[in-house]
Amino acid sequence: MKKFSTLLFISLVFIFGLTQCKKNVETITPSNLGEAVHITVNVDDGGKHIVYPGTGAYVFENGDKLYVGNGGHYIGTLEYNSGAFSGDIYSPSNDDYLHFYFLGNLATGDITEGSTTSFTVNIADQSSNLPVLSYAHSTQKYVDGTTTYGCILLNKCGLVKFVPAAATTETVIVGGMKTTATISFVTEHEGITPTGATGDITLYSENKFTKWAILLPQDAVSSPDVDIEDYNSTITSVPAVTENMYYTTGVNIAMISTKGILNGIFTVSSGKTVNFSKGNLQYRASTNTWQFAENQYDYVGKAAGNTAPSSTQSGWIDLFGWGTSGYNHGANCYQPWSTSTEKSDYYPYGSNSANLYNSTGMADWGYNAISNGGDVEKFGWRTLQTNEWVYLLNTRTTGNTINKTDDARYTEALINTGVTSVKGIILFPDTYTVGTPAGVTWGTINASNNRPTQCTTAGWASLEAAGCVFLPAAGYRSGTEIGMAGTNGFYWSSSNDYVDRAHYAQLSTGYIVPNDTKFKYTGLSVRLVIEN
Repeated sequence: MKKFSTLLFISLVFIFGLTQCKKNVETITPSNLGEAVHITVNVDDGGKHIVYPGTGAYVFENGDKLYVGNGGHYIGTLEYNSGAFSGDIYSPSNDDYLHFYFLGNLATGDITEGSTTSFTVNIADQSSNLPVLSYAHSTQKYVDGTTTYGCILLNKCGLVKFVPAAATTETVIVGGMKTTATISFVTEHEGITPTGATGDITLYSENKFTKWAILLPQDAVSSPDVDIEDYNSTITSVPAVTENMYYTTGVNIAMISTKGILNGIFTVSSGKTVNFSKGNLQYRASTNTWQFAENQYDYVGKAAGNTAPSSTQSGWIDLFGWGTSGYNHGANCYQPWSTSTEKSDYYPYGSNSANLYNSTGMADWGYNAISNGGDVEKFGWRTLQTNEWVYLLNTRTTGNTINKTDDARYTEALINTGVTSVKGIILFPDTYTVGTPAGVTWGTINASNNRPTQCTTAGWASLEAAGCVFLPAAGYRSGTEIGMAGTNGFYWSSSNDYVDRAHYAQLSTGYIVPNDTKFKYTGLSVRLVIEN
């Protein structure tokens, strides 16, 4: 631990891309206390307002303000310009020092010379600047006719470094921190006092790897809430903060990516639950990029990616031969663009009896780094096994009652996207609580009889928010020929059948079978899951 610098020799420049600090939103009522006294205050060799996180130093910028107290109340505001603070104060008392408060240009609200005795500032939003709070009184009591005073500002806060486990440009918010302080204009005091209120602090981002916060003095906080979009994040403890503290060791933020993970929980075997990915798996050969479809109802169909797959194409592929993860795991055809119809070309790990999850697991598409699914190899994504498809569709006990059907697990569906209507099936999570949203007309539940649930875009958005999964009828590919796109859905499992065939789930209009088989060279859809 080091201290903030209070005596500095630094020019007034911006660093680390800090933006112009917002100025006070305040109303100062004209004084009726008599004539103003114009004074100048020299803050010895430094101060604030541009904070150098790397060193703990700070310097002022033109327009920064000092609030002046005397005799137990506010008597004026001084503004920084070209090396000194100056301005008018009203009816100062010779019996008291001049008390100076620097508040990092935080909003003060309405304050009135001669009558305001205290006000509160809020430090919660530090996204664009670090609001240092400092205090000093003049080196001598006020003397009539003396117009120049000096002081050394002392910080009443601490500067604390936070270190995220993964590089992120997302906003980082830490809860359980003291967010407000009372500024009290009382004689002979150092009246910047944290209140008891706690809440969220939005951290300042120096870069993707380092975040900072000005914190008010407080005890250590264990396991505060942390909010970073697309991550489950935790902090073990934020250390106790003392005045003028400079903590550069860094508070570590543990982060687990939730990118691409839908919120619904689904039981796939006794004691095992999963979350589905946000869309069907897609691959672009020209950039060697894997991604999940932007929307659950998106699919490529007969577009060039599927009809003319190649090692150089820029179109997206979303129908894959079995085990075509892109890793050379021992099959002749392991690349996502493979179109061979030779049955023996698709044996994972070189074996006609192996499952995708055997050996290294590289034959499973989930082994890849998926750009909008964590972007980390071996993140945890995988393909369902055939017994899990059976349990998901036929066995689960959900407790959901939808359209007078208990243990609701799925329904055939037609989603009107505003451009077209997409057929598929909706999977209900283990717990579904939203009833029948506007824009949803239920069809048959837990059966396939061509009476689909009808959803508007808004209706589907409500179901998706409730954790539902949609598997579009994206068709299949044989060689370079596409069939049944828009009418039938075929989704691979990771389970081998026998020699030339593997298991898949057929999710088609009027025909839902969780454990059918197809030749391994057939291009089918892939929807990945991650264990909960």
